[in-house]
Amino acid sequence: MSSSSLHRLLYPGLLLFALSLPLSKSASNVLLVALYLSALAGALYSEEFRADVIRSCRQPLTAAFAIFCLVAYTGIIHTEKYADGFSVANKFASLPAIYFLLSVLLQSDRSEEAGTRKAESLLFAFLIGLTALNLFGLMTFLGVAGDGKYALPLAPLGLHHIWFSNLNALGLYTAVSFLLFTRHGASARGRTLLGCFLPLSTLCILLSTSRTAWFGIALTGAIMVSVLIKSKRKLVLVALLSVLTLVSVYRFVPLVHDRINLAAEEIELFSSNKYAESSIGSRFLMWRATLIMIKGHPFIGVGTGDFEYTMRAMRKQMRSRVVPRFLLGFNQPHNIYLFSMATNGIAGLAALLYVFYRSLRFATPIIRSDGEGKLFAFLAMTTAVHFMVAGLFDSFFNIQVLRFSFAFIMGVCIRSSANCGRRP
Repeated sequence: MSSSSLHRLLYPGLLLFALSLPLSKSASNVLLVALYLSALAGALYSEEFRADVIRSCRQPLTAAFAIFCLVAYTGIIHTEKYADGFSVANKFASLPAIYFLLSVLLQSDRSEEAGTRKAESLLFAFLIGLTALNLFGLMTFLGVAGDGKYALPLAPLGLHHIWFSNLNALGLYTAVSFLLFTRHGASARGRTLLGCFLPLSTLCILLSTSRTAWFGIALTGAIMVSVLIKSKRKLVLVALLSVLTLVSVYRFVPLVHDRINLAAEEIELFSSNKYAESSIGSRFLMWRATLIMIKGHPFIGVGTGDFEYTMRAMRKQMRSRVVPRFLLGFNQPHNIYLFSMATNGIAGLAALLYVFYRSLRFATPIIRSDGEGKLFAFLAMTTAVHFMVAGLFDSFFNIQVLRFSFAFIMGVCIRSSANCGRRP
């Protein structure tokens, strides 16, 4: 069987994987294993396919993801509970696994044009899956399905509302990328499909009531506007319009108004009573406890998987003065950077930052150039920036749907092919 035939056989599986990402953890896990086994069987059976795959193995983020995982597995050596250590490290292994599968299979297609079309179709399949999730969420909210009529925050299929909103943020960036940089955005059908998705996704993000996603989208949007717009006059105009829009949303949308005011109230409550339980107050306490944890183990961390164990140990030593009982229900500090440094020390933080650095180093020159590949570069850059910004308030790589989606988008967008903008 030829290499191109094997690519055609594997492609429907990739589409199903993209479609299932927002909808089912179990399905995406099963499909990932099935795709790997199929690709391995194809490589053993076809010398031509094997040669194409080997030729395409060198991808821009392979080393970065591999180092990130290596640090996590190394951290198991000094962990107190090996089972917990392997559990966390095995989660992170999905990052290089998904990235490598997508980037290599798309790259090894001998037709670069076909590979680009397939990459775009995979992103569309991801949007279709997310649209189905959003529609189910709205039907639940309206009482058409389930028993959660008008219940907030919106969290369809048991997906946590913060995860749901940040997943939709990635969908927004994908839709905007299509509208700005591809033929799909220029065609009437494409504009209709993407134009319907954008308000639906925006509504679901609002109904999720997630301030983490709101802040991440606002800051990511501001950064991307500053990158795309070269004219200072246009930049100032867009900045003024954006500020006016945000102020108007705060002023005239009660849900946003109430959630922002609640944040101010929670900060005020924390300043008067540091041990009062609230969303923002809990994060502040968790960050303080994590910084104490880091201070005691700055170089190698407490060990992969030992975050909860160390928090319980700290409570026994310091009682509620540093670690109130309600903090023991958290398995991460709601900060991607503090989590990496607490569990794996300076090496963990450096490995995490290297993933983001490589992503931005690949995408930024393409965005600023006049060549091809801006669709993929723009989406990769917005995804990386959003994770960096929103990751200040949650450890996204601990969450399967966000971890899988990050690796999926990077695998589709950051590849060595000419259509993605070849970079060293």
